[in-house]
Amino acid sequence: MKSNCKPGTEEKVKLPTAEWNSIVDECYSSFCTRKARQSAKGCDSPRIYNTLLMLHDFSTVVEAKRSMKAGDIGRLMSVWKKWSLMAQALPGITNYSSYLPRQVLLLTVILPPSLSKYRHNLLMSPTSRPDHFVAKDFWLEIQNYWLKFLYNRSGMGTNMDRLRDIFSLNITMVSQSPDQVNARDVWDESLIIVIPSQAPDHDARSQD
Repeated sequence: MKSNCKPGTEEKVKLPTAEWNSIVDECYSSFCTRKARQSAKGCDSPRIYNTLLMLHDFSTVVEAKRSMKAGDIGRLMSVWKKWSLMAQALPGITNYSSYLPRQVLLLTVILPPSLSKYRHNLLMSPTSRPDHFVAKDFWLEIQNYWLKFLYNRSGMGTNMDRLRDIFSLNITMVSQSPDQVNARDVWDESLIIVIPSQAPDHDARSQD
């Protein structure tokens, strides 16, 4: 006991990639398929069948995360439909069990086809990279945190003068395209102070 920080004494086994993939495929076919659940249902003890059912329900969390990162709203809606039924039997999530089915019904049944296309705008990729999609409200909360606690540091309200002095628009430009923009060039360009030339009529009056 209490050996979490102690180095292991056993020798680490190195397995080739093909063997790892075969182990993963074998575990999936033995515990995560419909055939495995049907075969476990015929056993005398219902423990294996119940365990496989709970494992199948937990796999929807992984499916929802992968579909959201991929920006596939169709796969995500399929998981939401399953969760809408599962949430009715779980205590303590009253708001979730009512709001999620309402959203699914609005996007699939109640709204007309022109308005139901809004579901394609629920996910966005802030950096325009594949497999980096997030929900819009999630991204808004991140920006709100940066605005209040990092740049403003007051929590409530916004000090625009302080934001203008600290925050540079070049940060977002560099973070979005690091391969195309050189950070040193952007920094040098941001330090250049341009003094506008005087107007011709003002020069003429000064000479007179």
